[in-house]
Amino acid sequence: MLRHENTPNFLNVHYSCCALFFTLYNCVMADRQQQRRGGGSGNNSGAAPDAMRQTGRQQPQQADPQLVDEVLALITSVEDQDVDQMKALAAKLLQFPEPQFQSNTTQNLDPLAVLDPSQHSLGFLFFLTSRCLAVNDADQAIFFVHTVNHFVNAFDPDQLLYAPARITHIGNALEHLAKVLRNPLVPIIPLSVAIERLSPQLDTLTSLHVPFVKACLLAKTYRPALSILDVDIENVDPNVHDISIKTFLLYHYYSAMVYIGNKKFARAIEFLILAISAPAQVISAIQVEAYKKFILVSLIHHGRIPPLPRYTSVMLEKYFKSKYPVYTEIAEAFSEGLPKLRAAIDTHQDALREDSHMGLAKQCVEALHRETIKRLGDIYVTLTLGEMAALLAQKESRNVSEQELERMLLAMIEKDQIRASISCVVVEPGRSVKMVHFADEEDAGLAVNLEMRIQDATDLRKKVSAMDKAEGLSKEFQQKYMMISSQGEAFPVQMAYEEDMDLPLDDESKFS
Repeated sequence: MLRHENTPNFLNVHYSCCALFFTLYNCVMADRQQQRRGGGSGNNSGAAPDAMRQTGRQQPQQADPQLVDEVLALITSVEDQDVDQMKALAAKLLQFPEPQFQSNTTQNLDPLAVLDPSQHSLGFLFFLTSRCLAVNDADQAIFFVHTVNHFVNAFDPDQLLYAPARITHIGNALEHLAKVLRNPLVPIIPLSVAIERLSPQLDTLTSLHVPFVKACLLAKTYRPALSILDVDIENVDPNVHDISIKTFLLYHYYSAMVYIGNKKFARAIEFLILAISAPAQVISAIQVEAYKKFILVSLIHHGRIPPLPRYTSVMLEKYFKSKYPVYTEIAEAFSEGLPKLRAAIDTHQDALREDSHMGLAKQCVEALHRETIKRLGDIYVTLTLGEMAALLAQKESRNVSEQELERMLLAMIEKDQIRASISCVVVEPGRSVKMVHFADEEDAGLAVNLEMRIQDATDLRKKVSAMDKAEGLSKEFQQKYMMISSQGEAFPVQMAYEEDMDLPLDDESKFS
């Protein structure tokens, strides 16, 4: 990702993504024009499944094993290095009736047992995904989960890219198997493997990114997603992968939710801004939901609402403020203090619960509480816990115990959210108080520098001591020591050599 000097961190990401936005915008415009001409969308991820379902309802077809034999013969005869043959095969498979992929051969052989997933990846993909989507039995589902796991580790990525829309079916198939098995963890590993094989650098958006992040959210396993999400998307190509502007929006919205689950709020804000500021012909419901989370997460992390990029749709901002004043009021109440914020959240609790944002709203309260403590550090240098608790009670209109305040301070210090230290001071015999000392950034830097210099001095002393000991055990030193002792001479002071014996400094070249 490109970085620019003198630019706020939360906006750096946008400069590197402008090209992606223009690519997406052009794709949206081209898609609109094609639909106006009556040609439809040539790369609509939802079109193929809908068409298959409609065809299945309107013209039910019986499975013909003879047709399966013919298509298997075609699959096994194609040279995977021949581009024209592979394109012809992909076109033939796309026209092949869906029920046929769920049928066996005339000899009752399973096509998945006939085909090699590494050599016949494209054909294997069509048969596998169709059969997975037809499963309704747990035992069959387990079998196909193992089959998909083997396939994603063995397929040829180049072959699959001849039918990008069918790659999307891998995510659909795994999602279906997870529902049959009632195990949301099923899709996570195979989808992550498939993404890594389709995009080795992980910087290209594929049609499997959204199902993968969605699976992590449903399973509430947020950490496994980070290995993929932490790599910024730099390539968005609808001509290579079955993606659209909706794919882009959903990926960044779901990813932001994963980062929120991991308490990585700065990264979540970056992804939410990417979703909000992405170009679109109309206001997207995804962007509206991203805007809601953007306000709450920004209050938690920054204590304010950072400005959006200048290329963000003005229409979206006006629409949001007019239709969802709840979040604007909460942001205003945040700047007016904790009592106002609590009152605003209580007033709008029904709307927050409907949006599943009550948890984030409560975190806003905790964030404002921490912000109030930080502001005390800007005013005072030293306070007792009791004095600080009294000041907080006055500012927040609620009683805060010293024990609760101490726990919060220690947590903030541990997370590097505040520069402070807590010490116990004896004010009179048998009585002590706990003091909080706030350090500004310069003092904190000096303290860290002093600790580093002390550590360097300690390390240097150990090295000198080891060198001293090695010198004392050397043959030359022993001979000189025996000679001095035999002549009746002695060292000036009888002390342990490791600590106090002088080193011979007459010849500095020995230490070079």
